[in-house]
Amino acid sequence: MEHVEVSGLKIPVAEEADLFVAGGGSAGVGAAIAAGRLGLKTFVAERMFALGGMMTSGLMSKIAISASNHGIAEELLGRLDAHQKSDFLSGRHEVPIDPELAKWMLDKMVIDEAGAGVRFGTTITGVIREGRNIKCAIVDSINGLEAVKAKYYADCTGDGQLSFKAGASYVAGNEQGYSSSPTLMFRIANVDIEKLIAEMESHPGVYKSEQDTYSNHKISPAQNRKNIAGDKYAHFADFIPFIRQKQKENPGFLNEWELEMMLQRGLIFMNQPQGNHVLVNSTRIPYFKGNDSKELGDAMVAGRKQVAATFRFMKAFVPGFENSFIMDTGSMLGIRESRRINGDYIFTGDDVNKLRRFEDGVVSNFGGVEIHSVDGKSTDIKELQGGFYTVPYRSIIAKDFDNLYIAGRCFSASHTALSAARNIAYCMALGQAAGTAAAQLLHRNRDNVRDIDIKPLQKDLEPVI
Repeated sequence: MEHVEVSGLKIPVAEEADLFVAGGGSAGVGAAIAAGRLGLKTFVAERMFALGGMMTSGLMSKIAISASNHGIAEELLGRLDAHQKSDFLSGRHEVPIDPELAKWMLDKMVIDEAGAGVRFGTTITGVIREGRNIKCAIVDSINGLEAVKAKYYADCTGDGQLSFKAGASYVAGNEQGYSSSPTLMFRIANVDIEKLIAEMESHPGVYKSEQDTYSNHKISPAQNRKNIAGDKYAHFADFIPFIRQKQKENPGFLNEWELEMMLQRGLIFMNQPQGNHVLVNSTRIPYFKGNDSKELGDAMVAGRKQVAATFRFMKAFVPGFENSFIMDTGSMLGIRESRRINGDYIFTGDDVNKLRRFEDGVVSNFGGVEIHSVDGKSTDIKELQGGFYTVPYRSIIAKDFDNLYIAGRCFSASHTALSAARNIAYCMALGQAAGTAAAQLLHRNRDNVRDIDIKPLQKDLEPVI
């Protein structure tokens, strides 16, 4: 067996591939499916025991997808609809999904159909590089340390772990180093949503909103009822006056910390394909950087404490939740931002706001700026008035390397731009662009990711441009 030597250790080479994909989240599955379908031997290292990242293990089971995205993300949503005999995709751009079904469907699409070799429970521990090229990645799993050699590498880890281990330059957070505050998602089962809707219709003053939100999230109770009946996205938000009223009527039910925590966002929840489940997106972890393991552990614990307090309030006071129970909490934190790897071009907030379309654009998007404040108490939302922008190919190739792609939320973007360009379907499209580009390079016998023929690549990526 071939070995590589690292710090005096002889590490066996477990696999040789055309494309090594670090991370099997949204971007990773996009890269693996695209590359595999084009004939590349692909190896995926994923730390969890399911593909999908935030949409599955993180329970972000609502996918925002633009009308122009007809790529792998759309295909996945369509296949989920077909399996459960529903029509949620027709309600884009917000599409509820079942994360458990998505796990199974992604196994089928990535492993069975695209032929990718997927290693679960596997993390990146190091990289062997020669100059501007990665020669192999060192992974750790139940097998111990192993090396994987590949021609091209795609960092789809979200946190930029592969690039970080390789010594790539990066930035993180805002000017103070803080990221958009993350959320721990959770789902509640056995909810009588119709009872809540009827109460909201009967007592509109009790359920009025204080905080601003997206225009398409300002849905009347009657429209939410219609949406649920017609396999469309339903959104329930705010409840802040309601929380204050119930606390006044029940002094001491929430302690000072719990009340402050709940008032930072109120209650935000949405429907799921199963009629009596809701997805709750209310928790918020303030002053988060995302670059320290202790911080990550503390954030998960704090998130679960917020979940417990939020659910206790909902079960006690929100109509329709009397017989409900917590179905599950995310196995991973909903991190909106951590490391952003420097690429040949840094995508900016100005590019977003001016709907810039680049000559080397490989993915389009319609989302505006959405920065979740550092202190967790507000969200800066700037909706775009029609149109779309593109991300250039230069923003998905690492500046310091010649064979490294960066896709998903670790791609080369500013703090502001990333807030607009990190949704699940968009990350999947960035991965699809990386996997498709790697296939073109391999088929044309080119080593450097910059030696791309951009027009043919754009032709192949028309579904996501």
